[in-house]
Parts: sequence; structure tokens; C-alpha cells
Amino acid sequence: MKKFTIGSLAAVAALLAGTVHAEGLYIGADVGSSHYKGGNVDGQGITDPSSTAVKLYGGYSFNPYLGVEAGYVDLGRFRSSAGRLKGNGAFVDAVGTLPLGNDFSALARVGVFNGKLDSDGIGSDRGTNIKVGAGLQYDISKAVGVRAQWERYRFDALDTKANTDVYSLGVNYRF
Repeated sequence: MKKFTIGSLAAVAALLAGTVHAEGLYIGADVGSSHYKGGNVDGQGITDPSSTAVKLYGGYSFNPYLGVEAGYVDLGRFRSSAGRLKGNGAFVDAVGTLPLGNDFSALARVGVFNGKLDSDGIGSDRGTNIKVGAGLQYDISKAVGVRAQWERYRFDALDTKANTDVYSLGVNYRF
């Protein structure tokens, strides 16, 4: 599964790199609040489950309704009774867009997340799992849009299956 995911990420990155001047290409960044839920690490409970998340991504819209995004997310640092816990990783999403009128659109996404958890006391582990999300986008102009989103990143690492929910605001630029 790891080889398939890494290969998929590489294929999407190559596709995006090969279409730099194609219509529908965009880049973006989000920042928001992340909340680690469930999943004790090495039997230790999480004492501070909130942090700040930052996401950088590139995407391509095939038409007004369907696109693909690939990027990197830093989900922040959380505290447990065993020490600090950091989460980050790479993702590839299929993104559905439903135009609502007056420059607003609804977004829905499903994808694959290859996440890494680092723990002070235990070490680090990487796992691949599903990722979902939803949000709204407002297009300020033909090139610039702002987004408000919720995304759930599922970790399968350090013998835990935990979720991290991210509530974010972001901006994207279409070429």
C-alpha cells in the first residue's frame, strides 16, 4: 500500500508539473485549527488535543465540477502524558465542486493521506489512510478564491487509528 500511495503521489505531481500553463491549474494555502481525536499513543492519553494546521497544495480542475489536489499538511503539535506528538503528511484528493451562484461554490473531497506521527517518547511511524472534507469557496475574481473548509485526516500509525479534524481558511490562485 505504501508503494502504491507514493507512486500515486509521484504520478499526480508529474501530471501537475506537466500542465503548468494549462487552464484549470491552481495553487493554494490554508491555515486553521486542528483537533486530534481518539487514539491513545502507547497507552498515553492526549492532554492538549488542539493545535494549528498549515496546508500547501496544487490542483487542476478538469471541468467546473471535478478536480484533483495534491499537497502537504502540517497538522501541528499535540501534548500527551508521554510527551509531544507531531502530525504531518502528503495527500491526494479528488475534489467535487458544486457552483451555488453569486461566485459561491460548495466543495467536497475524498482522498488518500500518507501521514506521519512523531512522538517524543516512542519515535515515529507512517501510515496511509483515507481523508475526507467539505467546504465553501467564494471567488473574489477569476483568478483568486477564498475557502472555508473542514477536513478529517485519519492516522494509521504508532498503533493508533486516530482522526485529526482541521477547520481552516485559505486562499487559492488560478493560472
